[in-house]
Amino acid sequence: MSNNINKTGIWLIGALGDISTTLILGKLGIEKGITSNVGLVSETNPFNQLGLTKLDNIIVGGQDIRDTDLSQSVERLYRSSKTVSRELIDECEQDISEISQRFVVAPELAWQMTADAGIGLSLTEMVTQQRKVLRNFIESQDLSHLVVVNLTSAEPLPKPSAEINTLDGFEKLIAENQKACVAPSMLYAYCAFLENCSHVNFTPNLGASIPALSELSKKQQVPHCGNDGKTGETLVKTALAPMFTCRNLQVMTWQGYNMLGNGDGKTLSVPENRESKIDNKSTVLENMLGYTPHSDVAIDYVPSLGDWKTAWDLIHFKGFLDVPMTMQFTWQGCDSVLAAPLVLDMVRFCEFAARHGESGEMQHLASFFKKPLGTDEMALYSQFELLLKYAIGHLEKSGTHVKKVS
Repeated sequence: MSNNINKTGIWLIGALGDISTTLILGKLGIEKGITSNVGLVSETNPFNQLGLTKLDNIIVGGQDIRDTDLSQSVERLYRSSKTVSRELIDECEQDISEISQRFVVAPELAWQMTADAGIGLSLTEMVTQQRKVLRNFIESQDLSHLVVVNLTSAEPLPKPSAEINTLDGFEKLIAENQKACVAPSMLYAYCAFLENCSHVNFTPNLGASIPALSELSKKQQVPHCGNDGKTGETLVKTALAPMFTCRNLQVMTWQGYNMLGNGDGKTLSVPENRESKIDNKSTVLENMLGYTPHSDVAIDYVPSLGDWKTAWDLIHFKGFLDVPMTMQFTWQGCDSVLAAPLVLDMVRFCEFAARHGESGEMQHLASFFKKPLGTDEMALYSQFELLLKYAIGHLEKSGTHVKKVS
């Protein structure tokens, strides 16, 4: 398969955050030959045979609630995480300045769902504004396709409403300015679909997971994926848990304690914001084990850690003769370095799916998420098999010789 010669856009919602900043620097570093492509699943066999859009064919734009410059975000990341070199920053200075010109400030699109609905723009006005922003970016950059990526912080759950079960009902909520029932993440996805853009929800927020927006994605014939990027403790958990099933070892307790210090950590220190995150991290075990062990997940904000996170897990399990045993592991990783390449992967897979006329939930991207859309499969290897099967199916259909997957 040949690479698409048309330009693909990424619209980053949360464009000045650590993940977005790391993504931009990593993309530029690979293009300039300063860093390797380690961490990009899309660069491995057989995915590198698909003809995915090239990294230097991807144009970055985005929005943030903060009125600052991308260069300031780069400097903040350099000081707090030490994951990027001064050489890389200096080499990319001009590129950073150019990309920053493609960012817009939109604080009004991150409303408090508990606030007075009459404050600020109405939902209808926000939809108009957001669609215009996306359309302007597509037209100004002459893009063949745009992938909207939600990288915002966790938000509280909206007020329950049966109206989100149908597109007509959801649009009624917007027309009536029911801000308590419509989360910002829902509006981002809604506008993306209306502008025929793919959508990636890397957050634990509801986004496009509601029935109304699933309906819209199929109506507009655009692909989307989510929810909640799987980068650390849950990644290890979904790789490790099937081992206990394979050996018929009974997990009695699985406790997880997470510490992180970046903006997400600060946001998750608010109980209402971390509700969906903890739920996503907690529910994976029952699916894989077939029963529910005693399990608890805790998340604490530790400012001094910056963009680094630590997870400590204790697994108390029972083996032959009912003998209790214990396993512990500690995971220490850089949150943004783990997340950024996955976003680039998913953008490339979304563009590929759109180019081939695919729409709706991209269940084959389940391995990237804690709570994947379109499948109940939680075991990492089984999820990855979905992606392999998808890629090999496309290669065989095109008549491409499939190299052996190592």
